[in-house]
Amino acid sequence: MREFSFGGMFRRNPLRSIGTRIALIMVLAILTFVAITGGVSYQISKRALEREVTGAYLETAFQTSRKLDFLFQSFERILLQMMVDKTMQHTILEMFERKNDPAEYTQLADSLDTILQSYMFSSAYITSIEVLQTDGTVIPTRSGLLASANYGTKSWFNNIIGNSGKSVWIDHNLVGNRNTNPTVTVGRVISGEGSSQGYCVILIDIDLAAIKEQVEHVYMGDGGSIQVISPENQVIYSKAASQIGRTSSISLPPEGMSMPKYASLGSDQSEQIVMAKSEINGWFTIGVIPVSEMLKDAKKIFQATLWVLCCAFALAVLIGWLAARMIGRPLGRLRELMKQGAGGNLMVRTNATSSDEIGQVGRSFDEMMHHLTELVHQTGTSAADMLEMAGELSGVSKGTEETAKEIASATSDIAKGGEELACAAEQGKELAQKSKEQTERLVGTSAVMQKLAEDVNRTSRMGTEYMLELMQKTGNMEERIGSITAKIAKLQESTESISKVVEILTGLMKQTNILAFNATIEAARASGSGKGFKVVADEIRVLSEQAKESVESVGQITDAVRKDIEETALVLQESNPIFMQQISSVKKADTLFAQVGWQMDELMKHLVLVNGSILELKQSQLLLTDAMAAVSTVSDQSLAVSEEVASLSSEQLGISSGLVQLSRKLQVLSGALKDSLSRFKT
Repeated sequence: MREFSFGGMFRRNPLRSIGTRIALIMVLAILTFVAITGGVSYQISKRALEREVTGAYLETAFQTSRKLDFLFQSFERILLQMMVDKTMQHTILEMFERKNDPAEYTQLADSLDTILQSYMFSSAYITSIEVLQTDGTVIPTRSGLLASANYGTKSWFNNIIGNSGKSVWIDHNLVGNRNTNPTVTVGRVISGEGSSQGYCVILIDIDLAAIKEQVEHVYMGDGGSIQVISPENQVIYSKAASQIGRTSSISLPPEGMSMPKYASLGSDQSEQIVMAKSEINGWFTIGVIPVSEMLKDAKKIFQATLWVLCCAFALAVLIGWLAARMIGRPLGRLRELMKQGAGGNLMVRTNATSSDEIGQVGRSFDEMMHHLTELVHQTGTSAADMLEMAGELSGVSKGTEETAKEIASATSDIAKGGEELACAAEQGKELAQKSKEQTERLVGTSAVMQKLAEDVNRTSRMGTEYMLELMQKTGNMEERIGSITAKIAKLQESTESISKVVEILTGLMKQTNILAFNATIEAARASGSGKGFKVVADEIRVLSEQAKESVESVGQITDAVRKDIEETALVLQESNPIFMQQISSVKKADTLFAQVGWQMDELMKHLVLVNGSILELKQSQLLLTDAMAAVSTVSDQSLAVSEEVASLSSEQLGISSGLVQLSRKLQVLSGALKDSLSRFKT
């Protein structure tokens, strides 16, 4: 038996092998499951990682913003200290009053500058402090670097004046400020104690290094960046110095500007933006992180998923190969056995021992082949018996045909005898008429009487011979009718034997048809694997149907023959009394002819007594006429019966010939069935 080969299976056609299909289904199922599971896991991990990383960076931005707020609050506390600094208040107010006294004004300015220097020393990031009058005029001091001018029309100055005594942060270097480093400025209206009206405006210029120190060490991942941006989207601080003071390339999302912290993707979905809003001045600490940097750890998960998918593919191929080997090899062996079975070898068996579905199919195949072998054996035996019975039927049919021929010949002889009897009766009738005429003329002339007596004597002898011949033929016909009756009885017995044979054949055909139908059912249960047995079962069923039709035809013909034989026997039984009457009439006619001869002898001897015997002769002539009329009637009846018997014999001969042909046809069908069964090896 050829072993199952994965390579050989692919050389034939891999998709036609159920083992390959199962292997492919298992590989695809495992790969699909692993791929979907890995993909879903990767997406879940990616989103979770993205969410966690975004949350971490958002918290970093928020904490950085809180640190900046703490820084901003430190400068605002300096402004608050200035508000409660009565010395600075008295100095500034006195300067306003002494502005026309240069010496005093200068002295007061030095005092103010000393106060401002003390505040500048409180923070290393304060680069300058400017004091302005409420109309925007700069009060010159050595602590201030703002050019002396009136800034009352500047928007930033108006914002400070209009902010109800609260601090205002300016995100850029003021025009006119002589600071060479980038700075931010916080300004506020300073009012005296117990007064709601401000007496001056203080501007503190803060070096941008203060913000840089809080921000520059904040890590936003490889390729990421952090910026401090004003609500107007101006860059206050960035690690890239060229961007400071310019419009930021990052568009602030409107929905996040009112929230303390917010995260969103950039317009091209390649960057994650986290932002935190300052509670002090409303500036935004913006972090920009590349999505690829955020998800770099997710790549490891993706690579691990690919490795798992490759391992799953190898495992699926191995499992598929094992499944194909476990399923394909027994199925291939079963297929080869089925081919051998389809080729006529009914001795093949799987000898399956496993308890799985394939083992059950193998055992069902063995059981089917066993039943099919028994069916072929039984069908072969039935075919041999049918062939033998067909031979016997042929012999009986030939005997029936010979008997029918004999009956036809005997009936023909009977018909001929009837015709001769009718001719003889007609001649006797004519002779009787002539005898009557001679008798009448006998009175007139003796010479004519003598001559007529001689003629009557001669005619009488001929009639006697004819009657003797008629009696002999009648006896022969009686014997032949008896023979016909015996042969008809024998033919009835043969017909009954044929009917029994037909009944046996009909039962055999029914059993064969039932077995073929059971084989078809078993083949249908085996699905595609039982197509070969289904063809064999169909051929057996077709042969069985043909044999059944032939046997039914034989039965019909046999019934017709039996019916015709019974009708022939009935006709012969009805004809027997007629034959007996005919025999009696012939005997009577013979007696009459004997009497006529005796009388004619007496007439010759006693011619002298002619006149006295004329009356007696006349009476005898009348009797002879009546007898001849009766003989003529009986002859006509015998002729009619003979013709009817001849017709029945012809029909019987035709039926016998048909029976012989039918038996030959039955022999041919039996031989064909035997030849078909000889293809199977049992």
